[in-house]
Amino acid sequence: MAKSDRMRGMLELVSAGAVLVGLVFVGLELRQNTAAVEAASLQDQTESSILFLQNIASDPELTRIWMDGAEDRDQLDRVDARRHFLLVRTRWLRMQNAFRQWQRGTLSGDDWALYEGLICRSGMTADIQFESTWAEHKPGLLVDFVGFVESCWAGNQ
Repeated sequence: MAKSDRMRGMLELVSAGAVLVGLVFVGLELRQNTAAVEAASLQDQTESSILFLQNIASDPELTRIWMDGAEDRDQLDRVDARRHFLLVRTRWLRMQNAFRQWQRGTLSGDDWALYEGLICRSGMTADIQFESTWAEHKPGLLVDFVGFVESCWAGNQ
């Protein structure tokens, strides 16, 4: 074998090794980036839930509307009924956002299981905020999320 052939073979081997090392590095970076995205997604979901609950808890009027609407929405006047609708819509949008992030892989299965439990149990319990207002909120939500909710509720009955 000629010296130039051996040199070419060595260079090809070194080049292949460098490509392999580069691919390993890219794989590690991708894994770290995915973990960072998942962490940020979970943090956003948690902050959204906390803010929602704090807003209701810290405002006596919203607390009253939330509770009265849960017991009997028909007792609310027109303005309070609308505020109650918007509070429940906010809750549905948070659940839909968690669903979409889970679908995209930015919310882990374990974290999604918490939201899934809230949604699925709501369909079979007396959670008036969810079940009784579903027909009103359903048209404003994404089709795949609506399908998930309805199949989840149908499976629990």
